[in-house]
Amino acid sequence: MFAKRPRSKTQSEIALDLQGFTGDGIQLNKKRKTTGSNANLEEDNTDIDSDEEALYFEQSQLMAANNTAPRGNEPADYGTIELIRLENFMCHPCLEMKFGPFMNFVVGQNGSGKSAVLTALTLCLGAKAAVTNRGGNVKSFIKEGEHMAVVEVHLRNRGDGFRKDVYGETIIIQRTFNRDGVTSYKIKAKSGKVVSTAKKELSDIIDYMSLQVDNPMTVLSQDLARQFLSNSTDEDKYKFFMKGVQLDDLYALYQALKSQQAQIDGVLESKAEDIRELKEDKEAAEKKFKLVQQTDDLRNNVNKLLLTHAWAQVSESKLCLETANKKLSDSQRTKEELNMELENANITVKTWDQKVSQALEAVENSSDSINPLKDEKKELEGRLLSNRKNFEQIQLEERSIHDQLKTAKRNLEKAQHDVDTEKQRLADADNGKLTSLVEEKGRLLEERGRLELEINGLDENITVEQNINRENKAKLDELRDMVQKKEASVRGAKDALKQLTSSHSGNLNLYGQNIPKLLEAIGRASWRAGKPIGPIGLFVKLKDKKWSSIVERQLGRVLTGFITSSLEDKDRLMSLTREHKCANTVYYTSRASFQLKEPSSEYLTVLRALEIDNEEVKKTLVMINQIEQTILVEDHMEGRRIMEKSPENVKFCYSINKNKRGNGFNIKMGQGSGGVDPIIGWTQAPRMATSVEEQIKFAEASIAVKDSELGEACGKYTELEDAISAYRDSIIERRNHKQRNKTEIQRIDDQIEDITQKLEQDNSNTELIRLEAAVETQKHAYRISTEQHNDNLAEKQRLSRIQTELDVEMKDLSAKIDEFETHADSLQNIHTRAIQQKEVSVLESAEILRKIEIQDAEISELSNSAEKAEEHLRGQIVEAQKVGAEVRLGADDTTKKIETRLNQLEAEIRKKDARIGASTESIAKDYRKKTEKYKAAREEVTDLEKVHQALQQTFEERMERWGYFRKYISVQSRYQFRFLMSEREFDGKLAFDHKKGILQLRVQPSQQATDTQRNTKTLSGGEKSFSQICLLLALWEAMGSPFRCLDEFDVFMDAVNRGVSMGLIIKAARNSVGKQFILITPQDVSTKGIDETADVRIVRMPDPQRNQTRIQVRR
Repeated sequence: MFAKRPRSKTQSEIALDLQGFTGDGIQLNKKRKTTGSNANLEEDNTDIDSDEEALYFEQSQLMAANNTAPRGNEPADYGTIELIRLENFMCHPCLEMKFGPFMNFVVGQNGSGKSAVLTALTLCLGAKAAVTNRGGNVKSFIKEGEHMAVVEVHLRNRGDGFRKDVYGETIIIQRTFNRDGVTSYKIKAKSGKVVSTAKKELSDIIDYMSLQVDNPMTVLSQDLARQFLSNSTDEDKYKFFMKGVQLDDLYALYQALKSQQAQIDGVLESKAEDIRELKEDKEAAEKKFKLVQQTDDLRNNVNKLLLTHAWAQVSESKLCLETANKKLSDSQRTKEELNMELENANITVKTWDQKVSQALEAVENSSDSINPLKDEKKELEGRLLSNRKNFEQIQLEERSIHDQLKTAKRNLEKAQHDVDTEKQRLADADNGKLTSLVEEKGRLLEERGRLELEINGLDENITVEQNINRENKAKLDELRDMVQKKEASVRGAKDALKQLTSSHSGNLNLYGQNIPKLLEAIGRASWRAGKPIGPIGLFVKLKDKKWSSIVERQLGRVLTGFITSSLEDKDRLMSLTREHKCANTVYYTSRASFQLKEPSSEYLTVLRALEIDNEEVKKTLVMINQIEQTILVEDHMEGRRIMEKSPENVKFCYSINKNKRGNGFNIKMGQGSGGVDPIIGWTQAPRMATSVEEQIKFAEASIAVKDSELGEACGKYTELEDAISAYRDSIIERRNHKQRNKTEIQRIDDQIEDITQKLEQDNSNTELIRLEAAVETQKHAYRISTEQHNDNLAEKQRLSRIQTELDVEMKDLSAKIDEFETHADSLQNIHTRAIQQKEVSVLESAEILRKIEIQDAEISELSNSAEKAEEHLRGQIVEAQKVGAEVRLGADDTTKKIETRLNQLEAEIRKKDARIGASTESIAKDYRKKTEKYKAAREEVTDLEKVHQALQQTFEERMERWGYFRKYISVQSRYQFRFLMSEREFDGKLAFDHKKGILQLRVQPSQQATDTQRNTKTLSGGEKSFSQICLLLALWEAMGSPFRCLDEFDVFMDAVNRGVSMGLIIKAARNSVGKQFILITPQDVSTKGIDETADVRIVRMPDPQRNQTRIQVRR
């Protein structure tokens, strides 16, 4: 349920708060109260008394100043009507009307369905159909020929509106009803989302916004408006006044209070007669008891024994109470011990939970590391397969090229043989001149071919060296990033060393951010169980530094934590850590002592390897890290052999990884759940207590390592730069060589062309030229085959080299993946075992919780027993005090012995009573019974009389306040009416006769000042309607509803009064801050000089259908 916001009070509610009304300096004189219930009503049932006249005069001055001063109007935050939508309602198939927050005129021709708007508003806000005077049930409002009607109202909901976080700035109320009489509500948010369908929600909204839908003056329908404006009598006006300000409801409530008071009066009268009879019975029994008591000596002894017996029962009850309290105290102490155990168990669960999270994170990080490697391996396998296919294809091509090369060589040798034979023939013919030219040309052609082959080799080498340089440049970029990061790391380490060197104490920031400020805050605060201990690392010192990285890693966050032995201090310290943004853990330990379960002294445990200055620190490390049952064995294989024996009180074994400096192993063997997990050594500054010199040494060693890594990276960077430069120079040289070869080829081509021209001039060498051309053709074919063979061989060598590199890369990658998977399996084992340990801890915690629940039940039972024993003791004391004052008890004064003596005396008394004819005991018993009965009846009547008196006082006070409020609101209405009438230069007066329940309007025109004021019956129709409008506006000022509705207010007015009335209503609306007015008229208000402004809205209804001049309503 929502919490209702205090809303502005109505006048009726203000009446409940009045203790005596004071009006700006005028104190109303309270009249003497009468004994009758209507005293406060009767004192005000005449015309205005002197107090009311004084109040009227004072209020007139205040309200005149208020009405004449300009007033700013602001829309109400909530409760006003923003929109009304009708669907198949009365004569409207579909109508939507938007309203402003202040004055709204709804205008339209007769038969356009204006009145249906107010009827829809009343029905949608939860009223019954009969209230509207337009139909007997909801189905009568459904448009003819339709099965269902929908009415929807949008309410403003801003500022401190109703459940604004749910509904937003507008609440949409939708009511649907059909021909079967079924009706339903949907209450929606501004977004259109249905929030509720319950009518109770609507009732809550109406109550919160003080909509007063049941107030007849809030929504004056056409019939009520006609009755009020035209046919209302003085009694009707008074009833409207009382209902409008809700005084009738308040009066009915007070009358119900008076009725209850009358019922109590009747009960008291009947009780008084009963008390008289009981008193007579009690007095008669008392006389008889005193008479018998005076004649029986034994009775005194019985009374003494009864008194002793009563206090003996009190003594025994005290013993029972002490026993019950002792049992309860013991049980509560046991529960406190269990709570401490539970707190420690929960810390253990939390620790294992953190380890599970850390292990899971490590597993996920490992998976994230492996997946890229697997993807890389898959891509590498594809490259291997592709390269292998290419290599096989080159081998196939190699055989074909080799065959082509042999064929070309044979063809070239044959063509060369033919040329040699022709040359010999020609040499024999011209003494060798032509032969020398042919040989020179052949030599030049061979030189040209050699140079072209050399150019091809240079191109291939340039391409290879360019590829190598591209790869080297990529590696150089990676090395550059690495060098920059290592330089930053070295700078950071040197800054830390500088900070350590300049300080006089250790670096507390090793234990977390803002630790110095947190320690200062801890020193300033007050603590219930003493100042918390911490950081824990300050109290722990490692004896042998070779175990530092392993022990630091395994102790983990515990070294940065704090310890307290008070739960209240724990909460305060956690609040301080959050305030200073520190992530340090706070551990709770009890002050109770604890037993260590250590293994044999032959083993070096973590506890024995540490110097711990504080017992609470030792207890915490034992509870969380089990340092007393974790042994340190330097040799890994020796540690495994020890753990396989499952030595007593040994759970874990840490050993050193000699292959990776600073790392180690966690060995867990025995009981079927053994395993070996790697320990990644602690690489940051040590957190266990060390001197500043040791921290400086660690920082200097860290800087040295980082400097060495930086130097190595810089060396690689320089080597790679030199290699890039050498390849660049080689490429330039090869390009120059290639250019020289091209120049030489051009020179050879020129010489060949000269020789060819000389040979062509000699006709005898035609055959030789042809044969040489054939040789050139075969040489070209042989050269092409040779180039193909060389290319094939180079490609084969390249693919072979790539294959070798890919095989090496695949081998390295597979080994790396195997290493990662082994590490991932190890991490998964760590995660699994951490989960198992967490489950064990959870079960232990659940078992302790079960014991606490059993203990709670026992405590509850013992507490009830102790309460019953205490209550029984109090009852015994009260009963004993009734018998007499407390007496001293002897050693033999037990209840059993006293009862034995009482039985003996009572036997003697019975013997004597037999002689008397009446038992003393029966007489005493009868006397006690009648006395108690009389007292009980007297107390009951006394209580009723107190209630009756309180009701009488409350009723008188509230009726007095009710009378004061009625007087105040009467004065306000009188002045407001007079002020409004003055707008027409009329002098108006309201005459209240509260005794007769009459409200009269007395009006006289100002120009007839000598005339006496006239009753409204003597006024003209327009003047009468204007007066009624002024009365309605005056009464509206006393209402608390955020909106007022009036149908056909000007139906009986002439043009002059209608214009004045409209202006008056608009002015009154502007003076009514935050109030909304909806007025319906068939007149066109624009012809009356009224136009739409910021605070006046004119809503025009569509004209009625030509065949419809009346609203269709089913009766």
